[in-house]
Amino acid sequence: MAEPGAKRVRAGAVAKATRAELDDLGVSPDSNASAAAATRLAKIMDSSVDPKEIAAVARELRQAMHVVRALAPPKDRGDIVDELASRRPRHSA
Repeated sequence: MAEPGAKRVRAGAVAKATRAELDDLGVSPDSNASAAAATRLAKIMDSSVDPKEIAAVARELRQAMHVVRALAPPKDRGDIVDELASRRPRHSA
């Protein structure tokens, strides 16, 4: 049960963008504390109307996401040579 005077948080645009970035990084809030903190901070930011609170939460969210990005496993996105090789038609001898 919520405490009296506790603010309800909602997921809005910031929470959706944060979740999308976490998904792209392959980091789950269920197994990463910084990712979980980032999703919570994003929801607080979406729910706030006080500019000072939004600024403080945005700083904390930026820091949490910086940590998540640093710890995320590297993605194998290939390079330009791989891209060109994949476009090259295969000829059989």
